[in-house]
Formats: sequence, C-alpha cells, structure tokens
Amino acid sequence: MINMRWQFAVAIGLACAGCAAQPQIYVQSLKANDPKWQSAACKAIRQQANDYEQGENERLKSSVMIGLLSPSGALATTDVTNKQNVRRKQFNRELHLRCSSAPLPEDLTNIPDIQPPPMLNTERGS
Repeated sequence: MINMRWQFAVAIGLACAGCAAQPQIYVQSLKANDPKWQSAACKAIRQQANDYEQGENERLKSSVMIGLLSPSGALATTDVTNKQNVRRKQFNRELHLRCSSAPLPEDLTNIPDIQPPPMLNTERGS
C-alpha cells in the first residue's frame, strides 16, 4: 500500500511539473482594452472559462479514484493529468484567439493532440 501511495505522489508531482494555467487565471492575463475583448465570441468563451474548473474537478475525482484502486494507478493518473494539461492549453489557445489581437504565446502553439494511453492504443502491432 505504501508503494502505491509513493507511485501516486510521484505521478502527480511529475504531471504537474508542466501544468498549464487554469483558464480562469489565463483570461485575467489578457488585456480588456483589446478590440476583440468585447466581441460576442470572446464573451462566450470567457463565460466558459469561469465554468471550466467545475468540469475539470469532476475528471480529477475520477482519476484519483483510479489511482487509489488500480495497481497501475500512478500511470493512469499521470495520463489523466497530462490530458487535463492538453485540454487547458487547447482551451487557453482558443480563449487567446477569440479575445486577444496579440500573437499567441509560445506555450500555446504546437499543442499535441490527446492520445490514448499506450495500453489502450489499438494502432500498435497491427
């Protein structure tokens, strides 16, 4: 049991080393005097940013349960956390494009697609 807890703690620590900013925080870094700020598209995505954390918390609860119940829970939790970071970056990229005229920051360019974990990848070995 102690070994599983250690794996879980390491997985969370490694996964959060490159955590993306929460959309609610990222939206605050954008300039409200930008011409795009008052557009309908920007207002809509800013509202989604305010509600973003609630949906993410539900996914995190599921990943914690997997981590506690599964022998490979640390890997599963790392995978879920990595997917959350990719989703945040994708959301923040869309937020930036709709609400800011400034160029995209480097961390919001070339965002990878969400991939299935290796154990579920059906394309290998075919």
